[in-house]
Amino acid sequence: MGLGGLPHAGGLPPAKRAGGIRGAIALLILIPVLVPLFALLLIWLGERDVASAASERVASGARVVGANVRQLVETTHERLRLYDEKLGDDPAAFRPQAGAIENTLTVLFDADGRPIQRDGQRGANSGPNTEFETLKAGAPWAIISMQGNSGSLRFFGIARRIERNGKFAGVVTTYIAADALSDVWGQLALGPGSTVNMIRKDGWLVTRFPVPDKAINVSDQEMFSRQLPKSPEGVFNSPPSPIDNLTRLVAYTTLEDLGLVVTATMSLAAITDAFWARAGYTSLVAAPFFFALLLLCGWAILLLVRHERNRTELETALSQNRMLLQEIHHRVKNNLQQVMSLIRLQQAPAAMKEDLTRRIAAMSAVHQHIYESDQFGVLDAEAYLARVLTGLRDSAPPGVAIEWTLAPLQLSPDQALPLGLILNEIVSNAFKHGFPNGRPGKVEIVLSRPLEGNEAVLVAADNGVGMSETPSGGMGLGTRLISGLAQQLGGQPVVTRDNGVRIELRFPVNAPSKQGG
Repeated sequence: MGLGGLPHAGGLPPAKRAGGIRGAIALLILIPVLVPLFALLLIWLGERDVASAASERVASGARVVGANVRQLVETTHERLRLYDEKLGDDPAAFRPQAGAIENTLTVLFDADGRPIQRDGQRGANSGPNTEFETLKAGAPWAIISMQGNSGSLRFFGIARRIERNGKFAGVVTTYIAADALSDVWGQLALGPGSTVNMIRKDGWLVTRFPVPDKAINVSDQEMFSRQLPKSPEGVFNSPPSPIDNLTRLVAYTTLEDLGLVVTATMSLAAITDAFWARAGYTSLVAAPFFFALLLLCGWAILLLVRHERNRTELETALSQNRMLLQEIHHRVKNNLQQVMSLIRLQQAPAAMKEDLTRRIAAMSAVHQHIYESDQFGVLDAEAYLARVLTGLRDSAPPGVAIEWTLAPLQLSPDQALPLGLILNEIVSNAFKHGFPNGRPGKVEIVLSRPLEGNEAVLVAADNGVGMSETPSGGMGLGTRLISGLAQQLGGQPVVTRDNGVRIELRFPVNAPSKQGG
């Protein structure tokens, strides 16, 4: 049907299509903005994940430190117990036991706090000692906080009370190098600025690695003042350390039975630096892709603008062609109506004029249906045939009824026109020959579409006198028209004469695309 058969730009209203193009352009413009925002979101999520992973690492590290510290203390306790057993029952005869505890310094003190030498001589009392007094007062053992400074050896001690006959008889103390946790620190590998710590419950530092210059009391720091009262273990960001002024992520665990708190820490600066180093490397790799994305978005916007301009021009031309085609079908319909009027004015037999006007009316109905429905490439057979049958019902003989059942069927105009003409001839012949002398009856029309195959079936049946009893024997112009039009449809009518006439026509259905409005 010419340009009128073109699809209407995807079937969407112009306003919606234009809005869709504008939306696509807006989205392409937003992409270069959204991508960096998405990258920032990923960075934020990555930083949060890094912080979460770091928290898990230091928490696990604190548990490892706790296990190692417990093993160290318990092993030392057992060795001190064996040392005590070898001293004998007489405190006056106490002598140091060489080699009782390996790689450490063990010192034996009498009940007055004087160190006992190998020959049994007593050295001078070094002065007040809090841990010694605690043991003398009845404590079974004590941990001595770190001793020494950067200019001397640094160590901590574990001391055991010695009793004989239920009385305090002295103290045996093992002094351990302050770098005793170096192996644990190396195994944890928490990065530069990380530490592992063993602290007494009173806040005095027992040992730490890396080893500090001197022992300090941290009872006034964040962990003791705020964290431990809330929970015996946890993870928190500490303020600057009093030892080296670094802020750290700290995980702590309380060894309640040992009177100790152990910690594992990671430097917040190291965590942040490592994260931003990875983020910077990722950004460096991603930058070329981002600029390529900018170019692609710009190119896509240019294509969309050109497409929209071309689409608008085509739509304008299509609209003009559609109006022309609609006008053509309207004028053809009007011209056919004028032809019908001219036929009625001619001097000719009434039956002939009636046959001609019915045929022209069936042709006119196609054009009327096309311009009214605004569909040029597809025609609704149900509505079109109903229009034809309604016109035929108005000219039915008295006492003759016409009934129809029409399935929804989409046909091309090239199929609809011969089908309408066939139906017109069948019904007209039934009216003319099937019900002579005022005989009452019924004409029934059924148009169906079986589920299988690609065929439609038209069945027209009447209960008239039958074709053989008609004056022309049923082989007039109408019958020849039916046969010719059926061949045009690609079908062959099958006529059955039994208590009337039944005509069945099967024809292939071409699947027209929905076109036009």
